Amino acid sequence: MEIAESHLVIPVTTSMTTLTNPCLSYSELRLPLPEARELWMAKTAQEWKTRYLERNAGQAKGPPSVGDLFHDVHLLTANHSRLDAQFSISILLHGFWALIWEYRQLSSLHKSRSYANSLGGNPDLLLSQRHAELVKDLQSLHLIAAGWQDMSAREHLLLHLLMMNLHVSIDDVQLFLGKEGEDEARGVYPSLQQWVSSTEARSAVWCASQVLRYAKLFPAGHLKDFYAVAVHHASVTLWVYGVVTRANRQRYVSTQRTAEPVYMDSADSIAIQRFIGLEHGRPVIRGPATAATASTAAAGGGAQEASLHDPRACMETSQDILRANYPPALEGLPPIVENLVQLIKKLGHAAWAVGLG
Repeated sequence: MEIAESHLVIPVTTSMTTLTNPCLSYSELRLPLPEARELWMAKTAQEWKTRYLERNAGQAKGPPSVGDLFHDVHLLTANHSRLDAQFSISILLHGFWALIWEYRQLSSLHKSRSYANSLGGNPDLLLSQRHAELVKDLQSLHLIAAGWQDMSAREHLLLHLLMMNLHVSIDDVQLFLGKEGEDEARGVYPSLQQWVSSTEARSAVWCASQVLRYAKLFPAGHLKDFYAVAVHHASVTLWVYGVVTRANRQRYVSTQRTAEPVYMDSADSIAIQRFIGLEHGRPVIRGPATAATASTAAAGGGAQEASLHDPRACMETSQDILRANYPPALEGLPPIVENLVQLIKKLGHAAWAVGLG
């Protein structure tokens, strides 16, 4: 387990946090997935042997590798009883980032080339096919493992963060936030204008909202480090969607104020699919449940709501989610979480200052 942690999980979370090339060898993806946790807890060699034979009865092959699951994710179900399912799902998700990173790099390269339609084939078609394959694989994993107790809030959050990265370029988002200066921010704006009206954008904000949904389920004091950065990435995705939508589609935003709310941080539903596919409804997210909101819920209300068309309110909700994971008994936020809260707060104020929040 320690080997998988040091050679796969840590490099991948570093890559996802910093948006740098994952230091991951494809040969490492051929290592077998960890077997059932029960084997690791065996106290004697004989106990280990007995449990091993019980769990591997009738199996002609060894446990599958991450690479095997890339080819057929259903192997996870077929081998569920003999694997450490939670850790295997986590390893699979972390390994999947290498494929998403590869797709994102190819997509970025294609955007920068003026000779896209070359004799080598249609890059748009090839990229769209690859995108569809990756989305399908993650959706299949979601359907297979969604009901398993092995899927904790951490795995759910990571799954939706990966899906979000298939529907939005966080690099473009950060450029728009001014990472490389005003010229780069202006340069990426036209593509974001097109993006906000697409099903891709609505899929991205649904995934971002799901990241916030599962962040609210983390045990107290556990929403930190990589997972806190994931909340930040989801938040800036919602911010860009809200800011660019308000700046370019004011008439649309005004007509949506009386529309039925669509709770993007709830389980998938017909209402959510109508919003993604047809843009029906007013997308909203909800803040963390507190003692105050619990009493409101008893009276027919609930947690504070924020429309995705109101970037400032969304950023306040994101801040509340991070803060709520650290009750007073824990004596304050860790430095990285405090820094992220302040960054998110500044985004909310910036949107409000220019009349877009």
